[in-house]
Amino acid sequence: MMRDLYVKEEKEMVQNEVKGWLLTGTNPALYTIKADYEVFHTGSKSGYLGAIQPAEEGQFGTMMQVFSAKNWLGKRMKMSCFIKTKDAMKCGAWCRIDTRNGDLLQFDNMDNRAINGTTDWNYYSIVLDVVEESAAIHFGVLLVGSGEVWIDGIVFEEVDTSVLSTNLASSAEELPLEPVNLGFDEL
Repeated sequence: MMRDLYVKEEKEMVQNEVKGWLLTGTNPALYTIKADYEVFHTGSKSGYLGAIQPAEEGQFGTMMQVFSAKNWLGKRMKMSCFIKTKDAMKCGAWCRIDTRNGDLLQFDNMDNRAINGTTDWNYYSIVLDVVEESAAIHFGVLLVGSGEVWIDGIVFEEVDTSVLSTNLASSAEELPLEPVNLGFDEL
């Protein structure tokens, strides 16, 4: 489910009181974002994304930013953070790298390691390659359905190729090398 969210159109972007951060998703009106001064892991504040109305599994909100890929071209980038949840249907950190035309190059939204329910602060990371045709890096925290999520201590750093990529956009490993059952003989 979360794996497919990067292809869905975001209906609207809402800027609010948290400088630099946007609230968007398929149903941003169902969610709120803020800087939380009471719940944090590092420093004195965390980012908060929560459902303000009942939300279903097909609906999501995200607290996000976008920045230029220029300083990261040709590098393997690791985004790490701490996340805490309360009654989260499904959530995770996410990062997407696009071309100038908005075509997806690299993507990870933790679909294969989604966070559910209520959890204390845990460390999470996403590792993507910023290839030469990259133009924009989008990142944030995603909440599918109802619940609450806090994000804190976000860090971007260059890592070498010994750190495995978490890119979910590449399905080349899942494809057969040759076509199969061309005569429709196999059931």
